[in-house]
Amino acid sequence: MKITQISQYSLSADGGLPPLQQMIYEELARRPDEVFEYQGDDLMRAFPRLKRSALNWSLWQLAKVGHIGKAKVRVSGKLTTVYGSHDAIDTLKTRLNQSTDETAPQEAESAVAM
Repeated sequence: MKITQISQYSLSADGGLPPLQQMIYEELARRPDEVFEYQGDDLMRAFPRLKRSALNWSLWQLAKVGHIGKAKVRVSGKLTTVYGSHDAIDTLKTRLNQSTDETAPQEAESAVAM
């Protein structure tokens, strides 16, 4: 690879993203109402020519630097990591907190009734 090509893919001084991460970031920004499971197939459909490892690494890197959100949730009894825009992750956390708040008083009432 030529040095000029390497410099084109390097981060700019203003904090830009590499092209692959930029594409993934833009796709997540277009879907503020969805989260995507690590190792899931939903984003693979959006990027059919992309290797799964490259996609997963990019999601991890984007979350690490704070461009996207990340949460661990239980889906069908299995703990999994999901990624999405900050709005999507915040909405998910709010809904999960509401559902646990709604079930907690019921459990407390049934425990008191026993």
